[in-house]
Amino acid sequence: MNSSALCSFVVGVCLVMVCYSPMAANGEKGLAEKMCMENLEYKDACLMLLKQADAKILNARNVHELAKATLEWAVAKAKDAQAFLKGLAQIDNNKAIVQCANFDYDGVVESFKSALGELKDDPETASYDAKVAGDGPNNCDRGLASENVNNPAITALNRQIFTLSNFAFTIVCKID
Repeated sequence: MNSSALCSFVVGVCLVMVCYSPMAANGEKGLAEKMCMENLEYKDACLMLLKQADAKILNARNVHELAKATLEWAVAKAKDAQAFLKGLAQIDNNKAIVQCANFDYDGVVESFKSALGELKDDPETASYDAKVAGDGPNNCDRGLASENVNNPAITALNRQIFTLSNFAFTIVCKID
């Protein structure tokens, strides 16, 4: 197979993958994308967040699958966010960053874990915990502002985790 034929083959495979993607612009929205559209205030941020989502979220066939996959992702993302903040706190021992890394994001991780643990037996409490996880990023933002810390990476991270909290809340609330 010559290089132009190989190139054409690879491009063709990529096009097929894009066309069958749940996020494809063919008018067919996946369940996760439909859930993003429900909260108009956070719709754009939610759709941007979904670009990072794994296949379990994008291919979820029902609300239960989507809720479980989203909360698993939320726990992992919250742990990653906390690790980033803790690393930053070691470099810049600023009081507000230390507060974000330890206290605020401890709450985020624990709230998402609780929501995941309660999902099957107590969806109402799980939805509450998913929503409460959004308090950590907000508290972190307030703490940074009070110390006049302007760090775009932390601000972006907080927006992402806050959006994930709202997304998880929206989904879990749909469980019967």
